[in-house]
Amino acid sequence: MATGIDERTGLLIDGVAELKQRLQRCMRTRKSTLPLSRGYGSNLPHRIDRKINPELEMDVFADVADMIADPLNGFTDEIKLNRVWLERGENRVFVGVEVTLRFDGSVEKISGLSV
Repeated sequence: MATGIDERTGLLIDGVAELKQRLQRCMRTRKSTLPLSRGYGSNLPHRIDRKINPELEMDVFADVADMIADPLNGFTDEIKLNRVWLERGENRVFVGVEVTLRFDGSVEKISGLSV
């Protein structure tokens, strides 16, 4: 797996912590907002402040699957999406994903992703 720098502390991170940070960064970035990489990002920022109903949940699930499947985001060679779920909290909704790491076949659950 890749090694990176934690965006809050500046310390080196790797493994699932680094993957979670990259997923979160991609979820927060609206598609077509980076001038030299228009395909990077997701459509999840368009879902903010909408009423939570089954239709919105399906749209969120589809957006996460589309984000991971898009080769420009850089996840297709590393992970395979197994499952997506929503975690409801106090005035917040988080996204959780279960992925299979392609390099060793292990299954990881990553929760607490926010847009």
